[in-house]
Amino acid sequence: MDTTAPACVACHRPLPAWDQQRFACDGCQQHLADALAELPALVAQLDVTPGRTGPRVGSLHAAPSSRPPLDLGVVDLRTQTAGVLASWVRDWAESGAGDLPAWPATETARVAVACRWLRWRLDWAVRMHPAVDEAVREIRDAHRAVRLAVEGRDERAIRLACPCGSTVSATVSSPGATCPGCGARYGRAELMALPVAARTVAA
Repeated sequence: MDTTAPACVACHRPLPAWDQQRFACDGCQQHLADALAELPALVAQLDVTPGRTGPRVGSLHAAPSSRPPLDLGVVDLRTQTAGVLASWVRDWAESGAGDLPAWPATETARVAVACRWLRWRLDWAVRMHPAVDEAVREIRDAHRAVRLAVEGRDERAIRLACPCGSTVSATVSSPGATCPGCGARYGRAELMALPVAARTVAA
């Protein structure tokens, strides 16, 4: 007979005896609610103009006629964040959480709609969706990456060891990467499963 107490699928802490009819604990639920509450404003502050020093937020002093080049890294981050949120909206809707929202035209507005939709259904998700741990991890990672970009800080890249002997550079929020040595394409789960590459000792 298995006497192991039920644990949160996200942080693995034991669930309290009076509230075990859930997959994720109330602490992880609150952290996810906080991230969803903050994300729309953070995404709205992302600056797609490269070369700016300090926080990457929009400026009220830009000339109306100027057309600076786009920071493709920030554009990708904004698109990736919107995609993560929209994918969980679709997943939860298909799992019984409710009808899909009406999506607005702009990416920033879609992020706001997705965050609001998910927040309203968090209690359902932590009690009814067995993959809520994946939602916690992916939304938390998106929130961290956007916040760092807004604050003008970059995530620290780590070097991971590919079985071919080459190293793959990635951050904790990387959705995937391709090995420069053998061309192997790693999704996020496979990427995070690679071992950290050994440091080369200088002669």
